[in-house]
Amino acid sequence: MPMFDDALPDFALRGETGIDLFARSDDDAHRRARFRCVATLGDDGTLVDHMPDAKRDQNALRATAEALATDPLLTPFVLADVTSWPKASDLGNPIRLFLYLDFLRAWQVADMAAARFEAGLRRDPGTLPGDATRLPAVILPILDFNQLSRGSRVARALLPLLNAQLADPAFREPKNGGTGYALRMLGDLCLRGKDAALALQCYETAVASGDNPFRRRKAIEAARAAKNAEALARHRAAYAERWRLPADLAEDKDTE
Repeated sequence: MPMFDDALPDFALRGETGIDLFARSDDDAHRRARFRCVATLGDDGTLVDHMPDAKRDQNALRATAEALATDPLLTPFVLADVTSWPKASDLGNPIRLFLYLDFLRAWQVADMAAARFEAGLRRDPGTLPGDATRLPAVILPILDFNQLSRGSRVARALLPLLNAQLADPAFREPKNGGTGYALRMLGDLCLRGKDAALALQCYETAVASGDNPFRRRKAIEAARAAKNAEALARHRAAYAERWRLPADLAEDKDTE
């Protein structure tokens, strides 16, 4: 039996660039919870929806984020001082306390795994740790927990290794598309962290590992954000050569 309802509301925590909104779901395949950063309310007041296809209520997301400042559950407490801890018995919705506890456990497990991966990159510079098919399993939690700085660090370390791998004539992308999927996630993190040029490199390497409309779209979006007119024109042309170019990709934005 899952500990929580699938209908639990989104909840907020302060992240690197503002207030991150998270959603929890039960990952039955791994018998654990999965948390995903679904939106960020930036310090400039802009709400960025990371999963627009889910069509979440934007006003509700903003209200949840803005309520963080006065949330009685999350007032500062000292881990080593039991008398300062929030008490579930004092809350209108006590299950929220356990939601945050569950999040903390999941975040720490993911953080340890990512730290080990980074340590491996530092320990053997120029060597790709492990099997490339496992890259998505390493990168996905970094994306889910919206660890922007770590995403940029990992992208900068991985790109030379993956580009060298792609230059090998014998390279074939794993059947699960793992290399491109991992690069796409890293690109998303770099875009969120306002490093559009690094995001573009990630998406371009993803395209090199295996071209498809989704990866080309991401490359076009990153080229726009980076104000890179040459890359924008190149990826638009490559998209149009193989697929019908959607109207929103054909529009000129931000680079002109």
